[in-house]
Amino acid sequence: MNLKCINKTAVFADWLSVTCSPELSFITGSPDSGSDPLAYVLDSFGGTIHDFSRPGNLIYFVGKGTVKMQESKRFHSVSFSGAALSRIRELGKLDYLLSSLAAVPHSITRLDAALDTSQDGADVFSHYQDLYSRADRYPKLSRKTVMPSYISSRRASDGRSTGTINIGGIKNTKVSARIYDKQAEVLSKQSIHIPPTTRYELTVRKDMNPSLRDVSDPTAIFWHYMGNTVLKSPTNTPKWSKGWGGAWNMVCEKPLVYQVVKAKIQSNPELLRIFELASTMSVDGREIAFNMIKREHVDQDIQKPKVSA
Repeated sequence: MNLKCINKTAVFADWLSVTCSPELSFITGSPDSGSDPLAYVLDSFGGTIHDFSRPGNLIYFVGKGTVKMQESKRFHSVSFSGAALSRIRELGKLDYLLSSLAAVPHSITRLDAALDTSQDGADVFSHYQDLYSRADRYPKLSRKTVMPSYISSRRASDGRSTGTINIGGIKNTKVSARIYDKQAEVLSKQSIHIPPTTRYELTVRKDMNPSLRDVSDPTAIFWHYMGNTVLKSPTNTPKWSKGWGGAWNMVCEKPLVYQVVKAKIQSNPELLRIFELASTMSVDGREIAFNMIKREHVDQDIQKPKVSA
């Protein structure tokens, strides 16, 4: 099977989990470094709070993705879904996010780096089943060869056998990978038809020391592991090593609080719906709704999520 089309695509971060200490936390912001609290950063991306019902937990929606923050006595953590990272990249604000995380000592506990190709997922699934049919052909992401596992299904669009190839354990493995039919997945989960697409996804955990630079550009770390036996590395692939690249300075434009507040009010679908409903009550329904909001959120103390500017 020809895998040369991988030269035409870009590697991107598709999941990120980061932890830090409660004393120096990117969630609350670091006054010494002048960094913004993470909630404020997400607000500036048009993020909306989805859930803050559990103390120490806060969930944001960013685009079609989620960001989950957790505070405990031992650590603070945040996880970004692939869709959230995609939206942040679309906004051109990834460096602003990374600068807020970099302001305090931290550890990346999980980084997913992904590559989408125009290959038909059913063709790819069949290819790797044949390729890894013998133990002497098993892939090797790091030091040891790994016996792949397969999750197969019949593709709804044409009935062909397709699915996911797992290389290494899904949880708590230092380095693992998945190869799967992205076209079939999107059709199954979202009922959306996309062109033939195969996703190659690498997961690297804390023990391998991924860095925020690998989040900004995961090309080197992806090919460092996937280029061993899973794929053929393109020419001129950058080399990766722990702590590669040395110092890294990010110059970021930070939004004013006024700009963030205005944007959240203008784009808040719940506010729009509240006033739309209120206008059906009576002529002065919108004013009644405004007074309700004022009484509940301005005139008295309420339980608030731990967010600050």
